[in-house]
Amino acid sequence: MSRALLRKLRRDLWRQRWQFLAVAAILAIGVAAFVAASDAYHNLDRSFARAYDEQKLPDATISGPGAAELSSALARLPGEPEVEVRHQSEVGIRVHGRAFLGRAIGVPEAAQPGVAKLAVRSGALPSAGRVVVEQHLADHYDLRPGESIELLTASGWQAMPVSGSALSAEYFWPARSSQEIMTTPEHFGVVFLPDSDLVGKLPDPVEQVAVYAKDRAAAGQLVQAAERLAREHGLQLVPRDQQPSYRALQDDVSAFGTFANLLPWLFLAAAVLGTYVLLSRVVAAQRAVIGTLVANGFSPARLRRHYLGYGLACALLGIVPGLAAGYLLGGWITTRYTRALGLPLHVSALHPLTLVIATAAALAAAAIAAWAPARAAARMRPAEAMRVTPPAGHTGRSVVERLVPPLKHAPARWRMTARAVLRNRRRAIFTVTGVAVSVSLVMVFAGLRDTVTTLIDRQYDRITLQDAEIATAPGAADAVLARVRQDPDVAAAEPVGRYEVVLSAGGRHYDTLVISLPPTTQMHRFTAKSGSNQLSGNGLLLGSGLRDTLGLAVGDTVDVAETSTGQHISAPVAGFVDEPLSPVVYMSSDYLRQSIGPVPDTGVLVRLRPGVTDERAVSDRLTAVPGAVAYLSTATLASSMRQAFAMYDTLVGIMLAFAIVMAAALLFNAMSANIGERLGELGALRAAGMGSGMLSRLIAVENLLLAVIGIPVGVGCGILLARWLLSTYENQGAHLELAMRSLTPMFVAIAVLTAAVAVQLPALRRVRGLDIARIVRERSL
Repeated sequence: MSRALLRKLRRDLWRQRWQFLAVAAILAIGVAAFVAASDAYHNLDRSFARAYDEQKLPDATISGPGAAELSSALARLPGEPEVEVRHQSEVGIRVHGRAFLGRAIGVPEAAQPGVAKLAVRSGALPSAGRVVVEQHLADHYDLRPGESIELLTASGWQAMPVSGSALSAEYFWPARSSQEIMTTPEHFGVVFLPDSDLVGKLPDPVEQVAVYAKDRAAAGQLVQAAERLAREHGLQLVPRDQQPSYRALQDDVSAFGTFANLLPWLFLAAAVLGTYVLLSRVVAAQRAVIGTLVANGFSPARLRRHYLGYGLACALLGIVPGLAAGYLLGGWITTRYTRALGLPLHVSALHPLTLVIATAAALAAAAIAAWAPARAAARMRPAEAMRVTPPAGHTGRSVVERLVPPLKHAPARWRMTARAVLRNRRRAIFTVTGVAVSVSLVMVFAGLRDTVTTLIDRQYDRITLQDAEIATAPGAADAVLARVRQDPDVAAAEPVGRYEVVLSAGGRHYDTLVISLPPTTQMHRFTAKSGSNQLSGNGLLLGSGLRDTLGLAVGDTVDVAETSTGQHISAPVAGFVDEPLSPVVYMSSDYLRQSIGPVPDTGVLVRLRPGVTDERAVSDRLTAVPGAVAYLSTATLASSMRQAFAMYDTLVGIMLAFAIVMAAALLFNAMSANIGERLGELGALRAAGMGSGMLSRLIAVENLLLAVIGIPVGVGCGILLARWLLSTYENQGAHLELAMRSLTPMFVAIAVLTAAVAVQLPALRRVRGLDIARIVRERSL
């Protein structure tokens, strides 16, 4: 008996091989997505951890006058700390005539620092009068050892030869600060030079001590003890988890991990549904066979195991290719990501536990999907099962005919089609569900892909209205503003202030920027989520992400403390503005000065006249104005944002391709099963004289009607799923919200309808080749 059932299983799998291969493909995609996402997450996490250990990323950095005097006390703290004294200076940098804001960091002359080591990629470590350029900056400007760059020293621009290029763990992601994560090499860059040169030549050097725990298990204790020591001496301490580059990358990897944990289950859930629908229809089509098996003594338990075998066979077909594809894709993602950052090394390893979990998940998904059909088969009574076609539950006019009265005058064959849509409700529900799941999968990833592009376009086309910002030397903003307004290519210009602050409310704190603008600014558009959408003299506008981060509401008071000077004010929240990027605080420049007195602006916002084609020439001209330090192009920043999200876009694109393949497989099974279940009915109609072409058209129309019902359901579910997935994302206090293009649902609907037509073609060929004699003989039994 067991051999007979095994032979039946093999024959059934071969007879419906394309349907079962479609289910196997769905399971393979689920496994591949799981393995790729999990492996990439673990590889990236280990790659960064290894790089940070190799280069000794500081566990804490203490800054301020007298910081070096704490080095002996810091060396006695827990964790066997290594201590490195250095200086840092914010400085103007000019490369090939292009001026921008930069940072200079002091290192030992011609030697590696003990903490925050450099991974030299070309040339040699800096020596007296020579600098090492951070690798991202070197790549962008194609800087080679022996070339020169200029630094804005206390006595003016000074040329400095380049001794080499290097990567620093503190700038794997070259962020200027926690508030300015997105920068470009045309906006910000880092150079390393001997510490004595930095102190002697550059303006306002800041004394720093970098601390690293050799005993990694005690790193937390070291940071806590160093924080108490810094606080006692009135110094600023930045722990590793708040270091801008580290925090940005950890948030990115954590967000990737969240998606890695969530996305594969969407595919596996679809695989469960696809397997369940197929096996339910296999059982329904084999009612007579099941009745015969039961009548001949096959036990319910044996039948249950037999039909569970269909699901497990699909899983076995899909697991091996899924594991292989997932492993290769996970390694590719790791390599792409680490190369994009220029990481000096990366880990791409085999993770056996991930393979085991993926295998178990696929087998479990197949077993869960097959259980209900297998149980139904085992519970059939022989007399009931021997009926080839279950009795119809409803007769008479269909709901469609009642809703559309003119249909009663239509030819009988089309009224038959309308009635067939809902006559077998189980079959109709399965088909509609398959279509809805297909649409929702595609909608999720199309929506995620739309979101990034739409948010960047909204930020830089409709919110940020200036073409550029000119950073100025301290106290020079007014003079630069007057000169800029005289330029023939400048349509408008206004002052701006950017100040690093700490917001505090109810025991919660958040580091961000205060941006001060004229009350009637033309350079920024505020879109309120709640409260006011205008700068006013009696409150602050906060980015909407700060509402949840600090637990604030309109009217609440928040404390704003300026980081460098310690000045602070308490001000009410006038409103929350809907901006997609890192949440900042906007304040009227009049209100700022009324609150704390004279505060110098830090730059000038510029809007160019329409028709200006050579922005580089304008940039060179404006940065030549005395007091102007850098020209920060909005278009360049938007381009950098798009490049930063290119990896995300690639990943979502891969998942979208997976979703499309899975949707096609689900549609193929739904449509072909809908036709396969009705071969007896179709054969009888063919024997009665209806042409095969007409039969094909009737079936195609019926399937398309069911698809039309399923598409709106799938669109709605896809939008809800995409919103839920994005709600799990948080990076630097920014929360992404779904921003789907208005035409995307229409394109998805058209694509699914087209696919629904295409996947019916193989099954419709079966209608033309019906064996009428066999079908009539079976129906007469």
